[in-house]
Amino acid sequence: MEAMAKTGFHWFQQQFVTVPHHLFAASIIGACVSIDRVAPAIGTALLCELSSIGGRDRHEPHYEQLLQKLSEILVIQRIVSAQWPQGTTFEHEPAAAPNGPRPELLVTTPSARLVVEVKTPSLLRHIRNRSENRTQFPYRGGLSGELAAASAEGGVTLPRDNPILDFLKDAERKFVGFRADANTTSLLVIVWDDYIYEPISTLVNQGTGLLTENTFAKQSDGQPLIFPNIDCVVALRHLHYFMLASQDKHIARSHAMDFGDETDVPNVSFELANGRAMPPMLLDHLRARSHDDPGLKFFAEYNPQDVVLWVPHSSSHT
Repeated sequence: MEAMAKTGFHWFQQQFVTVPHHLFAASIIGACVSIDRVAPAIGTALLCELSSIGGRDRHEPHYEQLLQKLSEILVIQRIVSAQWPQGTTFEHEPAAAPNGPRPELLVTTPSARLVVEVKTPSLLRHIRNRSENRTQFPYRGGLSGELAAASAEGGVTLPRDNPILDFLKDAERKFVGFRADANTTSLLVIVWDDYIYEPISTLVNQGTGLLTENTFAKQSDGQPLIFPNIDCVVALRHLHYFMLASQDKHIARSHAMDFGDETDVPNVSFELANGRAMPPMLLDHLRARSHDDPGLKFFAEYNPQDVVLWVPHSSSHT
């Protein structure tokens, strides 16, 4: 791609420029073309933004920005490809008021609206810590101080809860201007890697979970911080596919933008208290099952974890 070549160093230059018809590049371009078919110009804009992220040799923050942009492409493609009624329109980065904050997408049907924000954490350092340390605390306050200290032999990986809190705050800020319309629902999508218990633990553990009454996030008067303009949060387990595919490693999908089907592990949804109902069709299309679905309680990765103890020289965890 000419635009990517002009950027200078780009983490995806080999896949997009050097190697013809590379599967990784083809899957991204295909997703953007698919978006354009339903929402003209949005896919093209996203691809141009992806091409422009670079210029510094092996600068990791640029790589993480690229992962964030891939997440936006993935989620937007999935949303616009859902079974919306005839006459539905899509607006990229809309503003509720001039110069107002801009969420990712506004879906307008003949009878309702949906506003969407997509967030992706910077996980590279966290992933390194997770691979090197013997102990992981998926959420704050899961163990007493003494037990935590005793469990921390061999290094400890702390939770990535502050970024999730920041995502909630930013989504609340971006959604509020759209909510004067009683027919507008709101969705925050967080794209994580395969360790889905991490956002689940941060959001709904009963001791400090951000979506519970015992949240560690407080207002100035000590009351729980709430997010009245967020109706639903969906956590996707997909970021690892982007990372592996960008490194030309094997992934358990046909390509990096493959969203999976009903036979694959599900994503997770969290409906906020007093929130407006999300269209079931959309949650199905995102392959999102409620975090408290009885069918998920038998799987440890879909339940809040107090502590994770990693076995040396093994990828297993308990």
